[in-house]
Amino acid sequence: MADAKLSELNAATSVAADDTLYVVQSSDSKKVTVANVFGQVPTPTVFADKVSIGDHETITGAGALSNLVNVHLINSPGASGTLTMSAGVEGQMKIIIMTSNSSQINMILDDSDLGHDTITFSNVGDTATLIFAGSKWWMIGGTAVVT
Repeated sequence: MADAKLSELNAATSVAADDTLYVVQSSDSKKVTVANVFGQVPTPTVFADKVSIGDHETITGAGALSNLVNVHLINSPGASGTLTMSAGVEGQMKIIIMTSNSSQINMILDDSDLGHDTITFSNVGDTATLIFAGSKWWMIGGTAVVT
């Protein structure tokens, strides 16, 4: 369809990171991948609709939180225990929520130099929002108990 107008092309309903987009830059036709477009979004950025984080994991007992997801739901851990988290990447954020509960569970921050290093999730609705900056996880909000 090299001879079709852009407006005549079929609409894509989803895109992958390695899909190619057409762009005109300083009167030159170029291509760019979706990953490159969204990897360097200029700021400030305004969203006209909701922003959602689609990835999550459900935690039901002690162990390590995955660094591949950003939202962790603690769901009725079978017994008290410790959750751990390894180093992230600069600017990475994590949201941790206790969605149901049958016993207390602690989360130890990896390489914390905050004057505290334990976040305790005891009650349904306890939350922690963290950001990885300067080689450390920092709690920047939430209702869980920090000691």
